[in-house]
Amino acid sequence: MMVEDFGYVQDVCADLESGTITSIIVPGSNKILNMFGTSNDIVIPWQQIKCIGDDVILVEI
Repeated sequence: MMVEDFGYVQDVCADLESGTITSIIVPGSNKILNMFGTSNDIVIPWQQIKCIGDDVILVEI
């Protein structure tokens, strides 16, 4: 099993009709470039989330 820290959840995507979360978004590794218009955010589909704790979210990538 590989463990990697992706950082903090930056945003979530939701299906407004059903009221369900469809994915979470964490900032990519090159955060400085985001200031210049390039985005390499990591979108993690909700189906890949295995466990949500007080200070950690476990995902299967």
